[in-house]
Amino acid sequence: MPEPQAGEKTLPDGALDVTLKDVHFSYEEDREILKGVKLDLPAGSFVSLVGESGCGKSTIAGLLAAKNRGYTGEITIGGISLSEINEENLMKHVVLIRHNSYLFKGTVEENLKMAKPDATEAEMNTVLEKVNLLGFLQTQDGLQTKLLEKASNLSGGQCQRLVIARALLRDSAVYIFDEAASNIDVESEELIMDVIHQLARTKTVLLISHRLANVVNSDQIYFLKDGEIKEGGNHEELMQMNGEYRHLYDSQMTLENYGKEGTADV
Repeated sequence: MPEPQAGEKTLPDGALDVTLKDVHFSYEEDREILKGVKLDLPAGSFVSLVGESGCGKSTIAGLLAAKNRGYTGEITIGGISLSEINEENLMKHVVLIRHNSYLFKGTVEENLKMAKPDATEAEMNTVLEKVNLLGFLQTQDGLQTKLLEKASNLSGGQCQRLVIARALLRDSAVYIFDEAASNIDVESEELIMDVIHQLARTKTVLLISHRLANVVNSDQIYFLKDGEIKEGGNHEELMQMNGEYRHLYDSQMTLENYGKEGTADV
């Protein structure tokens, strides 16, 4: 198979904005996944993309990280068309963290240095401390702690925190978190959300989440349904619209509070 043609342009250093205009995308010819999506991520902003499973959220994440190709419309990063950006340069500036990002058999240090080969011990310890893993690893073999394939000797929450530490070490301009805090323990979820909020103070952050409690403090929230942006605004504005975002938020809060009440009764 021929390699896809990569662009030649490089992204400028510093904060970068991201825009999508009238973006359409299909995995199969007769089934359109994205239907004219328009998104704005100003440089240094914290933007969330929400909606029920299958609406196209992860597809957008894949497009921005150049995992998905063949879209129509316009996607620009730092004012440069995505199709014109050198892929290696794009990977330095845009980091995608999924809920199942891969960890390799080897040491913690080897996994971290995939993001920054010349990282110092102090730099690695700093990012591990940010995700509350340093203390645990110091009870093991520190940076030389051995990981099994997919880091199966760590818990799910520990795996995801190590993935986030690796992403932080990269020190990129744009971070995309695709359900990065899902399917893990509550403590790890809260810790990861704290890290994301800290990151959003200086970086451009796109958070994709099915759990709306995690997106309340976003600068802007887009509600995606059936491949289209149906609503947009901050949390308060969307709640006042009394539309689909509010309906989903209220139903999730009811379920979460019901669970807490049930626990208290026990």
